[in-house]
Amino acid sequence: SLTMLIPSYSIIDEGSDLLWSQFKELVREMKWTSDDNTVLNLTPVLSTTRCVFARTDDDGSFLGCVVWNEYDEMAFIGFYIVSPSLRKCGLGSKLWARALERIHPTKRIIGLRAVPEMATRYASKDTPIEISRLRKNLLTCTEMREFCSQFSPSSSALKLASQLNQAQKLDLLRFDAEITGRERSDLLVPFLSSPRTEGAVLLNQEGKVIAVAGITSTGFENDNLFKLAPVYASSLSEFATLTAALIPFCEKFSPDAQILVHILTGTVGERELEGKIGHGQGIELVTLFSSPIDNKLNLDKCYAPHNHSVHYDG
Repeated sequence: SLTMLIPSYSIIDEGSDLLWSQFKELVREMKWTSDDNTVLNLTPVLSTTRCVFARTDDDGSFLGCVVWNEYDEMAFIGFYIVSPSLRKCGLGSKLWARALERIHPTKRIIGLRAVPEMATRYASKDTPIEISRLRKNLLTCTEMREFCSQFSPSSSALKLASQLNQAQKLDLLRFDAEITGRERSDLLVPFLSSPRTEGAVLLNQEGKVIAVAGITSTGFENDNLFKLAPVYASSLSEFATLTAALIPFCEKFSPDAQILVHILTGTVGERELEGKIGHGQGIELVTLFSSPIDNKLNLDKCYAPHNHSVHYDG
C-alpha cells in the first residue's frame, strides 16, 4: 500500500481560524466526547492556551497539533492529534518535540490524559506518574431519571444556574474554588453561559451554594449527547436532586438525548456512585503527569469531575 506523502507543510506556534475550526471538527469526528463543546469553543480564546500546529503550505489547512493550557503549576496537554491519513509518518513526533521544547522552560509539571493503549508509551517517556483514571458511563434520560428516583430529594433549595442572581453566581464561583482548590472563573463564567449548557445548585438556609451540577453538549449537535459535569455534592441524594433537575434541559433538544457521566478514581463518585449507576462503557482515560502534583480537589465531594483540559479539577 502506498503511504500518503506528507504535503509541503510548516509547524507554527499559533492557530488560525481555519486551523481551529478544522481541529474542532476532527475532535468531534474522533468521538473525543470527554472534552465537551465548551472546551472546544474556549480553547482558542483563553489566555492560558498554547499550541503547535502543522499546516499545509498551499492553503494553510490542518495536518496536526498539540494544544495545552498553562496555569497554576501545570502545563496540561488536552489534545495531541495528527490527521488520520498522516499517522506514522513522523509528523506527530515533530509536533510533540516542539511542544515540549516550549513547555520545559516554564518548569511546569506536564499533565495529559491517554487511552490505556497509549498510556504505557506516554508513561515510559515524559509523564510516568499515574494520578487517576476516568471511567465512562452512558445513560438515556429515562435511565438517568429512574436512577435519580431511587433517592429521597434533598430538602435544600434548588435553583437552575440560568436563574441565579449576580450574588449567587459569585457564590457559585466561591464554592467551586472551595471544592477544587483552584480559581477557575475564567472557565466557569463562559461555561455557564455557553450554548446547550445549564447548571443547577442547592442553596442552604443562608442562601449559600452547597452543591452544584453542570450539563453541556459534547460531540456533534445531532448526537444529542450531554456530559454531566461537574457534580460536587455531599450525598447521592444531592447528586440525584441536581441531576434530575437537568434532565428536562437535555430532553428539550431531543427525547432520545443521552447523558455521559465520568467517574474519577479515588473520589466519592467511585465509592458511592459507580456501582449503583451502572451503564459503564468499558472506556477508561488515564491521567498522567511528569511528577506528582498537589491534588487540591476535595475527593469526598466530587461525584463527577469537570474533566476539563482547559482547567483541571481531578
